[in-house]
Amino acid sequence: MNVQVSTNFRKHARKTILSIVVFAVCYIALLLLSIGITVGFTLLGGLIFIAKPIFLTAVLCLGLFASGLTILYFLLKFIFASTKVDTGHLTQIAEHDEPQLFALIHTVVKEVHTSFPKKVFLAHDVNASVFYDSSFWSMFLPIRKNLQIGVGLINAVTQQELKAILAHEFGHFSQRSMKVGSYVYHVNQIIYNMLYKNESLNSMFEKWGNISGYSGIFIGISVFIIRQIQNILKHLYEYVNINYLALSREMEFHADEIAAHVAGSQALADSLLRLSFANHALTVVLNFYDIKFSENIKSNNIYPEHSCVMQMFAERNRYQMRNGLPQIEMATLKKYDKSKLNLENQWSSHPSDEDRVKALQTLNIVKQETNNEPAIALLSNDAAVANQISDKLFSAIQYEQIPSPLALTEFTEDFEKRIDRYAFDQKFNDFYDYTHPVRSGASPLSQKQIQPSFKELFAENRVEALYELNSLKNDQYVVEAISKGEIKVKTFDYDGKKYKVSDAIVLLQNITADISSMEQKIADYHQEIHYYFQQLADVQGKRSEFDEKYEDFVAFNSDYEAGEIQYNEMVKNTVFLYQTLPFSDIESKISDLKRSEEKFKKHLAVLLELPDSKNNLEQGLFDSLVSYTNSEQLYFYVDRYNEENLKILLNAISMYKNLLEDNHFAKKKCLLDFMLVLEENKGKDMTV
Repeated sequence: MNVQVSTNFRKHARKTILSIVVFAVCYIALLLLSIGITVGFTLLGGLIFIAKPIFLTAVLCLGLFASGLTILYFLLKFIFASTKVDTGHLTQIAEHDEPQLFALIHTVVKEVHTSFPKKVFLAHDVNASVFYDSSFWSMFLPIRKNLQIGVGLINAVTQQELKAILAHEFGHFSQRSMKVGSYVYHVNQIIYNMLYKNESLNSMFEKWGNISGYSGIFIGISVFIIRQIQNILKHLYEYVNINYLALSREMEFHADEIAAHVAGSQALADSLLRLSFANHALTVVLNFYDIKFSENIKSNNIYPEHSCVMQMFAERNRYQMRNGLPQIEMATLKKYDKSKLNLENQWSSHPSDEDRVKALQTLNIVKQETNNEPAIALLSNDAAVANQISDKLFSAIQYEQIPSPLALTEFTEDFEKRIDRYAFDQKFNDFYDYTHPVRSGASPLSQKQIQPSFKELFAENRVEALYELNSLKNDQYVVEAISKGEIKVKTFDYDGKKYKVSDAIVLLQNITADISSMEQKIADYHQEIHYYFQQLADVQGKRSEFDEKYEDFVAFNSDYEAGEIQYNEMVKNTVFLYQTLPFSDIESKISDLKRSEEKFKKHLAVLLELPDSKNNLEQGLFDSLVSYTNSEQLYFYVDRYNEENLKILLNAISMYKNLLEDNHFAKKKCLLDFMLVLEENKGKDMTV
């Protein structure tokens, strides 16, 4: 296979090569300078010692020589550095373990014209990647790559789609034209290591400092010069990196084209559009078991549950199913994204899924022979493999007792109950997923002669107005960042029109005006909705009940915002617990924590008094939280933390967030469910 690179690829490759040359020239200049400094320091120290051979001048001579060598070491240490990928969380498989999966890999390798991976690993996630241990010499020596495949990915694609994904990964290494990307990647790593990976250097400075008080002088000299070099390197890193990332995006398109030639455009496009959905479903399953931690419950196999959740979500979102898997259309994703802003993210290593899918559709490479069987069937014993991966995942969790496995039927039943509990009725058409049933203004729009129907109140165009408002606010944030120089671009497009950076402030004013207009439109919607249900409540003799539920939610909604501020403050005031600090700093941080904790305990106590909190918390957990609010805890004494009390504190902060969100949701759902009752009783109690 010989897939020609695009004009853009060649352009960015030339720019990238130029950036490497610039780096090489600058680096050699810095290296020569550091050699000059080392020689100069050595000669100066030697001359001083020869002029006056005493202990002090001997120390000065050695110190200057060591400073010079340190600077030189800083510039050369990357030659000896290597990056090893941690594979402890992965499960290595061999061909005799999984012959069908390896057969597919062999097929892809042959069609892509690349070498077979050195090792093949399975992970738990929805991802696939090719990786290798790298060093400076990786640029010159042939290195066999390792392949990592997530079982979550295998569980979410067809065999044809998996073939396309693997072809994409191997496509990065299949052609000589891609070699420039490898070179610039290593250059990037070299500069990054010199800038940010200086543990060995810092350790050496620490040892120096322990030798003698004089060492501090020479350490200071070395640090000063190294920091000046780092300032130069930071600019070089930005220059090289921005060119590399532009090339990286073109490399993705190129690898996509290789994958399309191997497995067809549609297979890769379908998988690209589904992967975020599949990843979200797997995250939801794992979050479910996070909640089950206190009950000592785990899963024997998360992947049937993963499939179950994907199916549930597909049904609720009315996604079509094909080959047993949800089909996510580009139009579905664009439904939620109404942004009018178009700018190339120069710091992104990948193009957007939308751009990749469009490019694949333009290629329109069709394969007559496709295998649309589930990819999970490639595993010889998918249950056994999945069990093994799941066990490794749960083995990292320290349960208080031996956990009990949850059967799939039990999971499905429990999960559906949770969805029903933490989801609003679909009759509202997802309207309240993005807003709250709170009207603004003192009185409803009672003067209107023709009132909209229930269906019109929650019509698609009204839901889309919420998406548009959210997109406008995101655009506002980005354009503001452009105007402040926080996002560096020369030009950008907004609503089909090209703008310069200098135009951003005027555009920002226009976007702000659009936001105000859209907020007013949505406020009118809320007024109409409130008046509609207020009328229903009046006719059905339930006005006082409706007003009570409404005011209850409105009051808690206001408290909820204050509660989020309180939670964020506590999180901010406990960050230091994960840092290494002097005792005096710890004591100061503890004092700040105690001041905010006083208010936090009052907020938590109020939450614990709510019926939903008492009903939904286990008695032991509820009692421990009450005890925490009514007692004084010591977190640090003399030279050590009280780990048990800190555990109680951090658990209280976490539970506070959960209680805040759960009660907010419960009160909102209570109001919305009552509104549905009014709607369902409409025909019985009034004539429309």
